[in-house]
Amino acid sequence: MSSSAPSAPPDRVPEHIALIPDGNGRWARERGLPVSEGHRRGAQAVEGFLRVCRDWGVAYATVWGFSTENWARSRGEIDAIMRLVGIYLRRNRKRFARDGMRFRHIGRRDRLAREYPKLAELFTDLETETSDYRPHTLNLALDYGGRDEVLRAVRSLIEAGTPAAEIDWRTFSAALDTAGQPDPDLVLRSSGEQRLSGILPMQAVYAELYFSPKLLPDMAEEDFREAIRAFARRERRFGARQRSGGRASEADATEVGTRRGQRG
Repeated sequence: MSSSAPSAPPDRVPEHIALIPDGNGRWARERGLPVSEGHRRGAQAVEGFLRVCRDWGVAYATVWGFSTENWARSRGEIDAIMRLVGIYLRRNRKRFARDGMRFRHIGRRDRLAREYPKLAELFTDLETETSDYRPHTLNLALDYGGRDEVLRAVRSLIEAGTPAAEIDWRTFSAALDTAGQPDPDLVLRSSGEQRLSGILPMQAVYAELYFSPKLLPDMAEEDFREAIRAFARRERRFGARQRSGGRASEADATEVGTRRGQRG
């Protein structure tokens, strides 16, 4: 894994990028290859994405590896995905320490513990082992669904006996999988599909969206850098009007502060 950055990052870099890695199956079918090969090549592209995040100072990266709906796929494909996840994490375990990358699993944990207990154990070990690592955080969304996350958060608040009058955004966000983290600034999806499919639905309300026409295995590091440059060229107002001097209103600053919350 090369640590070189061929060009300097723009002045404004997202603090948190969420990646929807799409197109592995199509890439494989177009080439007459097994879907597992598409996932393998896609995993290499994700590694490139994480290198760009590291080199350009993106503090939080969320990668959606497997959705709650993906259990409908063939057992062979699911096994291949889980195997690749385990291989990547074990291969890069020492690099997490060198790069200061904290690992966090977001999504349901019960089904993984039942179906892939060794992988679930690896997740727990890595979360403990890397809990103090800084300045980067990798959120791996596995068995993750946006609606499922919201429902789990609601249930946890009810089970904790939280009075309805005390539930505001800060209280609710603390019950989400990304508790203590800034909301995503940029959601990036490969393969030309222009939908979010439920990724971080509560957290990504003000995220900028970037849809690459390339299938994930075809994406190089430069493609991810271009997504960040595109983000830097956009004007973000969070619902406020821009003032003549180029500064957003007081309401804007309040909204940004609220959505950031307490960072972990």
